[in-house]
Amino acid sequence: MHTNIAKEKLKAGETIYGVFSNGVSAEMVEIMALAGFDFITIDSEHAPSSDETNRLLIMAAESRNTPIFIRTPNKLDSSILRSLDIGAQGLLLPQVNSVEEAEEIIRAAKYAPQGFRGVGLGRGADYGMGIDLPNYFKQANDNLLIAVQCENIAGVPSLDAIAQVPGVDVIFIGPFDLSQSMGIPGQINAPQVQKIMDTVLEITAKYGKYAGIFTFSVEQAKQFSKLGFRYIIAGSDLRFLSDGCIGAVKELKG
Repeated sequence: MHTNIAKEKLKAGETIYGVFSNGVSAEMVEIMALAGFDFITIDSEHAPSSDETNRLLIMAAESRNTPIFIRTPNKLDSSILRSLDIGAQGLLLPQVNSVEEAEEIIRAAKYAPQGFRGVGLGRGADYGMGIDLPNYFKQANDNLLIAVQCENIAGVPSLDAIAQVPGVDVIFIGPFDLSQSMGIPGQINAPQVQKIMDTVLEITAKYGKYAGIFTFSVEQAKQFSKLGFRYIIAGSDLRFLSDGCIGAVKELKG
């Protein structure tokens, strides 16, 4: 089992910067790892990835000693289990709007006594080779990072309770979907959106959890870091690729 270096950095007081993998490319994952991102998140909610593809992307990140997580397409127990069994060191769960949903996520993702994750002993458990099961169960629970998304106004009243669920590490703001749910799509700098960001910062600090957010640029990532966000996804492979291509063409053609 690979140590979740990103989680260790958070516990040590560092801010960690990650990137979404939307291009479904092992080479792009390796490049992002070699560039020095603290973690990579496979975006299975929006990217055309499968368990088979995700397994290869995880192997690519592991070969470069970089933690890799999966944003699952839903909150189903089966999606959680399959993502962990292929070796994801963390999960980002979309649209978590109630404490009951958060508790069910932990039940599905953690082994007893914290949860009731099914025991499959796949590649995430070194195929069961040479492991002491009780020790493995504890290590797997401790190593796993769980981030739940705050991206709907419907879930805001439950944020305080969600943050108190044992096993939830990060409350992660999806600012664009959040603004959309508030009837002001894309207006992520609107005062009412900023107020919810402040609420997440306050609640996570109160319960010893971490505030996370997606940003659309490096400059925006720096701004959110100064505000106190500690788990920042600062773009995607496709965004960085498109920016690089646009910049190159502008320079070539004037």
